[in-house]
Amino acid sequence: MVKKYSLNSTINEIRAGSSPEMDLYLLPAIVSLIPEELRDRPLKDWIGTYLMPWGFPLDGQGIVDDANMLLEADRHRELAPLWTKTGFTVNSNDINSVCLMIPKIQLEGVRPCVIIVLGGGYENIAFHDEGFRTARCLAASGYRPFILNYRYAPNHYPLPQLDLALAILYLRANAERCQINPDDLMILGYSAGGHLCASTTALRSRLKEILDKEIAERRPDLFTVTRDISIRPDKVCLCYPVISFLEEDHEPSFQALTGGDESLRMLLSVEKQVDPDYPKTFIWTCADDSLVPPSNATRMAEALKEKNIPSLLRVFPSGEHGCHVGTGTSAEGWIDEMLEFMKE
Repeated sequence: MVKKYSLNSTINEIRAGSSPEMDLYLLPAIVSLIPEELRDRPLKDWIGTYLMPWGFPLDGQGIVDDANMLLEADRHRELAPLWTKTGFTVNSNDINSVCLMIPKIQLEGVRPCVIIVLGGGYENIAFHDEGFRTARCLAASGYRPFILNYRYAPNHYPLPQLDLALAILYLRANAERCQINPDDLMILGYSAGGHLCASTTALRSRLKEILDKEIAERRPDLFTVTRDISIRPDKVCLCYPVISFLEEDHEPSFQALTGGDESLRMLLSVEKQVDPDYPKTFIWTCADDSLVPPSNATRMAEALKEKNIPSLLRVFPSGEHGCHVGTGTSAEGWIDEMLEFMKE
């Protein structure tokens, strides 16, 4: 792989010289949180000492790796538009931007699959930390990974949920071409992406009804193929998730997802919507998470237990919010533990 960038590069150099889609990975919203005086300094000079507002350092090596990967984008990933056949543009944050990113990782034969749903508080999508790294880890364990680019604010509920539901339909409808087992499909979400996974699963009946109408109108070519396909995932993994909007919640996620519509607070508090057919679920968080209260994860685990849903909750001592695959924190190894649980 061509390695144009290193820790000697600056944030501004990476943004200016990479793929036209770099803003999907290193969002302006993230860059805006970095002081201007740091953006033209080599990453190696500050990346380990400057903490982002959520208390965790921005991963400089991860940014460098992803930027270098984008230089060979055509060889390393493809994008599958979900709602549109024409007018697709990945950076528009509208229906024309919704897609599955398919990392080109060599795996032979039919595989279980995972849709990775990234966080960002329903205000952006955190590709810079949680995307490719998670995909690589899960691919190494035999999963065929897909990363969802979904709509966020000012797009409100149910639009992000419909995007994830459509992604599930798309993969199952194209199982042979995508070389996946349509009956072994996991969705994995970080933070607000965890809420998106949990809520889409809990509200699947009402979402499928809305989705069928939307597909019939926008993609009639898909309607006959997808109308009898379930949007219920087979497995769910929730990583330091937003769950409740009733107490100890992450209020910015509620405001971004609903535009402040109080009538949706109960409906979108997932712990209140769990039913007896909810899929097997692994949940993890860090006890020192100062952004999304860890009680979100524990309330979800309690709701699943009440319905006798196979589930496992892990609360790691430290790692704060946003430690993704957990490297260097007490959460390191959560992926292996999750995959072992899903085999049982």
